[in-house]
Amino acid sequence: MEEKRTIFSYLSQVLVIFGFTMLCMAVFTHLFGESARGISALYRLGSKGIPLEIMLEFFVLSIIVVLLQYVFFTDVLFKKLTAGRRALGMVACILASVCVFIFLFGWFPADMWQPWVLFLLFFAICFFVSTGISAWKTKLENRKLQEGLEKMKRQWEEENGTEDQR
Repeated sequence: MEEKRTIFSYLSQVLVIFGFTMLCMAVFTHLFGESARGISALYRLGSKGIPLEIMLEFFVLSIIVVLLQYVFFTDVLFKKLTAGRRALGMVACILASVCVFIFLFGWFPADMWQPWVLFLLFFAICFFVSTGISAWKTKLENRKLQEGLEKMKRQWEEENGTEDQR
């Protein structure tokens, strides 16, 4: 059953993604801020914090992610793609968007392989964790729906069984 989407549901998704991203950035800033200060614009302040323009860039990226999710998981453009292909397309577009931001805003030097490896590693970790959480949420929702269906079936049988005895 599909729920009706409003601007507020999309805005809440943007804020959830942005909040999670900022939480990760806070952890990374604490762990790597001082050592990456001279290398990456993300850690320009060292372990003291996240620069405001970086926060704004991540907010815009969060909006892009939600827009990509809308494009890929509603039938706006990709009506005949399977869910798996839609997910792969969306992840590829998100990865491409992040790469554009890396180059555009100089988040880290594009000619160094170490930041790219760390970025891809953390991207993969976040992808698999979010996929696991989504699968778990879907499983819980399906279980609730199944229990509700069984309850309705029992009620229907009780009601029809009572009428048959009359």
